[in-house]
Amino acid sequence: MDSAFGRAANDLDEETFQALYGPWDPLSPGQVAELFAGSAVWWWVVGGRAARIGAAPRPHEDTDVAVSRSNLDGLRETLSGWHLWEANDGALRPVLAGQPLSAGCEQLWMRRDARQPWRLDFQLDPSDQDWVFKRDAAIRVPWPRAVQTIDGVRYLRPEIALLYKARLDRPKDRADLAAAVLDADARAWLAATLERLGHHEWAHLARRQGAG
Repeated sequence: MDSAFGRAANDLDEETFQALYGPWDPLSPGQVAELFAGSAVWWWVVGGRAARIGAAPRPHEDTDVAVSRSNLDGLRETLSGWHLWEANDGALRPVLAGQPLSAGCEQLWMRRDARQPWRLDFQLDPSDQDWVFKRDAAIRVPWPRAVQTIDGVRYLRPEIALLYKARLDRPKDRADLAAAVLDADARAWLAATLERLGHHEWAHLARRQGAG
């Protein structure tokens, strides 16, 4: 949950969170692929699930899926049988038919209805022709190098998924960095990009992991 709302939600214990917002029962990556089968929406799995591709798995409280913001109308059409909610600026708000998103909204949650658990956490991404890092648009990677498809599921490559985790720097983020399976080129790119972003300790950890 990489947003102002998500960071606040992560500060709550599970019982308090569910009492306020309801439970999560995330779709698996394979179920996400089934959900978007036949859709023209450009989507890809991000977060810890992407960072851990090829590594030992860990429990995930949700499934994070990025969608190009330019595909927002297509997303709403594809998910017309679901309820979408904005998770924005510390609040949840239903996205009703024909209603525009609030200014600055970058995150949507999805569930069938109020009696059902949350199933997906969508990140609205500025990327279009290439993958572009939203905090530094000069950091961009062509899509064939930015994503990989495994068993029909499109994942952001681990070295890119880890860029988002450096700023959060939670114990699970460091565990994802330590577990990530990266070749020498991917590790070098990650370390150099982390340095550019000012995450010097993470850059050091990325290099040390390779040396080990």
